[in-house]
Amino acid sequence: MSKISPIYYVFAMLALILGFYACERDDAEPNLEMRKFTRLYVSFEEHTVGKNPPDTNIRVIYPADSSVFAFNGRHVSQVWGGGPIYYESQMNAIFQASVNRAGSNDTAIAVLNVGSSGSLNNAGLPKSRYYNSVRGMVYHARTNVLYVVNGAGPDAGVYVMERPRYANREKQPVKKLRNSSLAMWGAAYQNEKLFSSKTSSPGGIYVFEDIANTEVRESDSISVVPLSPTRILQIEGATNNVRGLFYDTVKNVMAVAQIGDGNAGNGRILIFENFSDLAAEEGTITPTRVITGANTGLISPVDVVIDTRETGVYLYVADRGARKISRFKYTDDGDIEPDKVINTSDFKDGRTPVSITLDTREHEQ
Repeated sequence: MSKISPIYYVFAMLALILGFYACERDDAEPNLEMRKFTRLYVSFEEHTVGKNPPDTNIRVIYPADSSVFAFNGRHVSQVWGGGPIYYESQMNAIFQASVNRAGSNDTAIAVLNVGSSGSLNNAGLPKSRYYNSVRGMVYHARTNVLYVVNGAGPDAGVYVMERPRYANREKQPVKKLRNSSLAMWGAAYQNEKLFSSKTSSPGGIYVFEDIANTEVRESDSISVVPLSPTRILQIEGATNNVRGLFYDTVKNVMAVAQIGDGNAGNGRILIFENFSDLAAEEGTITPTRVITGANTGLISPVDVVIDTRETGVYLYVADRGARKISRFKYTDDGDIEPDKVINTSDFKDGRTPVSITLDTREHEQ
């Protein structure tokens, strides 16, 4: 019987090893690509008492920068109708305030864990009577607090929730920075500056500097003096129709939503390039570009976010009046059709989008 030469064993082993690494590489490359993604979370305001199944108040678009732009996930949080929604990457958590419709007395903020696949799990539910008109939230990493913008009414102001990731039940704010004359919407934070839209006329952007060091009384945690903006950036031509804002600090671009008069095409997205320069001094600011017109389909845009990756090009809009989620490019200008649109008007269990937040990944996990 003939013997197989040892050289053939060597070649056979090499073939097996090369085949193994080739297969592993085929598996590894898609995983590396999957680490780079965008996931858009949309908050819906409907809540029907006793409805079974309950109204969906969070829907997910993943990936949000794909040629296929569609909802492929949903969740019901613990608030009775969704209001502002905010994703914080440093905690890998989502915060969703209640819409708090008249009579509901739902002054809560839902805390949700985000799983590795993007799945949501209800965690905490901090409540406070001061969270009765929440219009925005943003995290301050240095002090590990969540700034909660209460946009209107006698309790208007900014409330400070410490250790927000683990907040639950009657978690009262550690600071109550109040001023009933303020009318605010949205929240953004950069370089010890808190930004919020000024919804009273003339419309603009409030700039609160060094808000983290605002002094409060020991007796009740209320600010020693009423909260006042360091300066106001008045937006050219804006009245009382300014709503949500988003600051892309990577590109140094601020985007602001401006509702229209109820007619299609009259809503506006204002885009300010080199925003840090504009924010340095008080005065009137003029948008670099404005997305508006019949082709845009915008009616009452109330929230906007930008893909903050260096390679990110998309800008997303939640339009409460049109009941649409629209995707544009942040470089768009004028009367331009959105790149993609989802119409939520016919949804039967939560159909009015009121806020959006974006989870973007480029290098992690």
